Amino acid sequence: MTDMTNEQKFQVLMAELQERYDSSHKIRDRSTQFTLWISGMAIGLSWLLVSEAVLSTLQKVAITLLTLALYFGAVFLIRALHKGAHANREAMIRTERALGMYEKGLYLQDVTLLPTQYGHTVPKWSHDSCTLPIWLTVVAVALLILTWTTPCSRKQQSESTQPQQQTGVHNHG
Repeated sequence: MTDMTNEQKFQVLMAELQERYDSSHKIRDRSTQFTLWISGMAIGLSWLLVSEAVLSTLQKVAITLLTLALYFGAVFLIRALHKGAHANREAMIRTERALGMYEKGLYLQDVTLLPTQYGHTVPKWSHDSCTLPIWLTVVAVALLILTWTTPCSRKQQSESTQPQQQTGVHNHG
């Protein structure tokens, strides 16, 4: 491989940094869009559950299994996106360091171009990778509660509301 000039190295670093920034936005958009899609499904399902629908126990079990499958699938996907975002962030920081963006005085007098805390990958609770799974957990729990508090089928409902026939004492007035 031939030696690269400083200008060529700079161009490679700038192209890499732009790719990392673009990837970061795409990953965030994908996880947010996916969560919105799952939330929309949950809203539709909850509307079905609260619109006086009468469900059999088998239907409740099916909705529970569907909710759990969607929940665990969504959390798995968001965790995979988080791992990709973390690796992308590390590559972004390496490129920013190579460009000297965390060095005082290189671009701006007496200060760094980027704040030093940007050069660390310490996760925060407010990041998408934390808040989206929390939101999905709240949605899943709400759906499960709605599912199991919805009345049973009319047959099961009428059996549970019929007055119990008393045996023994008869009152003939």
